[in-house]
Amino acid sequence: MLVLGVVASLMIVDQAIIQPLLVRMDAYAPVINLAGRQRMLSQKLAKAALAAESAPDSRLREASRAELRVALAEWIAANDALRQGSDELRVPRITSAELTTEWAALDHDFQPIVAAAQQIIAGNDKPPQAAAIILRHEAPFLARMEQIVDLFELEASREVTRLRIYSLAIAAAVASLLVTLGWFVVRPATRAIRTQVDELEHRVAQRTADLAELVASLQHEVAERKLAEANSRRLAAQLSHADRVASMGHLAIGLAHELNQPLGAIANFAAASEVILEQSPPADDRRLHQYLRQISDASLRAGQIVHRIRRFVARTKDDASDYEPVDLAALIREVVDLCQFEIRRHETAVVLHIGDRSAQVEADPIQIQQVLVNLVQNGLQSMQAIPIASRRIAIELEVDDDEATVSVVDSGPGFDPADLEAPFAPFHTTKAAGLGVGLSICRTIIAAHGGDIRIRPADVGAHVSFQLPVSPPRVLLDNEAKPFEIMDRITG
Repeated sequence: MLVLGVVASLMIVDQAIIQPLLVRMDAYAPVINLAGRQRMLSQKLAKAALAAESAPDSRLREASRAELRVALAEWIAANDALRQGSDELRVPRITSAELTTEWAALDHDFQPIVAAAQQIIAGNDKPPQAAAIILRHEAPFLARMEQIVDLFELEASREVTRLRIYSLAIAAAVASLLVTLGWFVVRPATRAIRTQVDELEHRVAQRTADLAELVASLQHEVAERKLAEANSRRLAAQLSHADRVASMGHLAIGLAHELNQPLGAIANFAAASEVILEQSPPADDRRLHQYLRQISDASLRAGQIVHRIRRFVARTKDDASDYEPVDLAALIREVVDLCQFEIRRHETAVVLHIGDRSAQVEADPIQIQQVLVNLVQNGLQSMQAIPIASRRIAIELEVDDDEATVSVVDSGPGFDPADLEAPFAPFHTTKAAGLGVGLSICRTIIAAHGGDIRIRPADVGAHVSFQLPVSPPRVLLDNEAKPFEIMDRITG
């Protein structure tokens, strides 16, 4: 508050003393200019008086008198303004003892000049040497005016000196105020700021340490989460493998029947060949070669069945970088072949709508095959209670520029349309001996491949479809065989 009071006092001093002095200094310039003009008017007055007296005719004399009249009026007005001040001429009144004395002495020359000029203006034909009177008093008048101008300049100099003194005093007061502010205000404030900065630095250091500890904790949690995710993927893979093994249990009878057919054919053709070979010489070489070809075909067929079983129950890798280009059309046909015995056993008609467009995706073929087997088996099991003539499964494949859609549609009772997400929940099942993990595993597999699986609303039966991103087609070299062909050759 003290500092504010001092500042307010300095502002009052500035308005009460400095500003009036500045205004007064501005007023000295017109005063001095008017005093100089007074000297010029005096000369003009004398010149007009001489012209009026020496004019050769009345016309020129009258013109000179008119000029003298105007000059006298301006001269008297300037003199009065210098003495008394004039708002019209914006000349202030400046007084001092020296000026009062000089103005009184100036009247001894001013009054005679005015009287003589008025005689000439009045038109006295024989003025008592009025022009001579004006000329006689002009020189002393001008000298006295020079002294008055000097006094005006002296007064202005005094005002400047007073203004400088006041300015220096105010500057000294401001300097003292700044020193006082620095000592009593800035210095304590600096100390307080320094203390707060030190405290802030301490808090920042403490906070940094806390954040470092938190980052270490987060890193530990991330590592634990990654480990948990790895374990989750491993368990999901084991569960998926267990589900495939369980599915293979359902297919075991049919696969055994499928294997018995080529193996029985091999035994029969081998026995017939042995009979032919026991004949000496062999009775029919052409029939022998035919039996051998049929033995070879039957053994290849049995090898393909074994190959499909091995592929289906094999353990898969969890890493998506191990995905490979998969032809969905070929994979669908292989799943239908794998489930063929179950399809015949349930007396169900299977219709494929695959089309000619290539449907190649980056995927794990065993996992996608597992999804298709689950969907086909669900459809077969759901239609046990309906008439044989109505049992039908349609597998459709649609391909566009971005994704391929596989749909499995059956004619069974379908799902509850009020909640089409419930069947994907783990351990949700409507079967007496079911675990309820089939569709949940299917959703996990499809999601891991960047796709989506859902149940579509249908008027009759169940309509389950999944989408997978389409990959650019892979061009095989002329000498490069397909993986299935290589496995068939090895099995054969």
